[in-house]
This record gives sequence, C-alpha cells and structure tokens, in this order.
Amino acid sequence: MKSLIYLLSVLLLAQSCGEENARENRGRTEIWWINSAKVDCVGVGPMTCLQINKGETIGKVEWSLFYDQISGFDYEPGYIYQLEVEVTEKEKPIPADASSLSYKLVKEISKTPDPKLTLTNIWKILHVGAIKDPKSAKGEALIFEINGSQSTYFGETGCNSIRGGFTLEGENRIRFGQGAATMMACPDMEVEIAVKKTLELIRSFEIENNVLYLRDDKGLALMSLRAVD
Repeated sequence: MKSLIYLLSVLLLAQSCGEENARENRGRTEIWWINSAKVDCVGVGPMTCLQINKGETIGKVEWSLFYDQISGFDYEPGYIYQLEVEVTEKEKPIPADASSLSYKLVKEISKTPDPKLTLTNIWKILHVGAIKDPKSAKGEALIFEINGSQSTYFGETGCNSIRGGFTLEGENRIRFGQGAATMMACPDMEVEIAVKKTLELIRSFEIENNVLYLRDDKGLALMSLRAVD
C-alpha cells in the first residue's frame, strides 16, 4: 500500500513539473496594439518596422518600433490591430544580432480601419469661414495636404503656407496643432487670417462624397475641402 501511495506521489509530482515546464515553454501572453502603417527604421540594415504599443487600452500613445516578426500574423496596412501575442525565450545559443525572444500570434482581438488614413489626400479648399472659393495671391485655388500616417498637414493660406501636426481624440474628433507659417508680407491678409483662425477652432471632421468637412465643437462646418485625386 505504501509503495502504491509513493508511486502515485511520484507520478503527480512528475505531472506537475511537466505542466510547469510546458507553461514556461509556452512563455507569457501580452496584449499588443499594432499601428496602421510601417515606418522606416534601421536594424542590421535599412528596413521597415511595425509600430506597437502594449496594454489593454490604446488611449493616447507613443508608438514603439518593433524590429522582429510575429509568427502567424498577416499584417495589412491601413488597420489598427489589437492582438494577443505569446512571447517566448529562445533556446540558446542565440546569434549575436538576433533577439532572445520569439513572438507568436495567439489571437487577433480586433482589426479596425484607421480613421487618420481616410484624411490622407490633397484637398482643394472650397470655403473657409465666410469666404467661398478662396484664392492665393496669384489667383490660384488653395491646396491643403494631409498625411494621415504621419499625422501632419501642409496648407496654403493665401500668400503664405502653414505646416504642422494633428491628433485624433476619438471617433471623428480631431485637433490641429498651431503649426509654423512662412512670414511673407501680403497686401490682403483676409484669407490667411481666416485659415489660421479656423484651424484653431476645428474639433471634428466628416467626409461625404469626396468632400471633407471640418467642424467646430458645435458641429458647424468652418471649412470644406474637395479631394483633388
């Protein structure tokens, strides 16, 4: 009887150790967010990297460069992903230029179109404030270019131009930074003043029939722009 009890104890201990080793071999799981665009980076040479952030919620984040691969993950640009990723220590020896960790997709939790990328285009300003079809000092249409993947904008304001960044603060919520403008003297500053003032007041956007409407916090369209291409 004692022999049987001892044998059962040994078997249970072996099973417990096996389960613990299996857990260690499986590694740990983490929740990752993957940004909608890869960026240029330098590893052993020039390459493009995923941008990642770790945690249950994304909020306002600073993306980190990820130089490795996630096994089983089929990345498609233009979408923000939430993933469950298994992180495992590699068996030694490990090459000097290689990561000591391996990464494997456990589950794709969500895949959402990035609203910033819908803004990416070259736009012609149709109206700004009370001014319809504003023109430059040379009589040309005013162009406003938005780069969603880099969260930047470049716009013509009459005879000067302005360049800056923007942030999204929720679904269709946007805020433009003050930006840096050229400082040429212009005989007529009406359009320029209207563009700069409008950018400060914009809080949301909507795209309908290739027209971008930029609205204030009450929903009033302060500026409308039509896609050029």
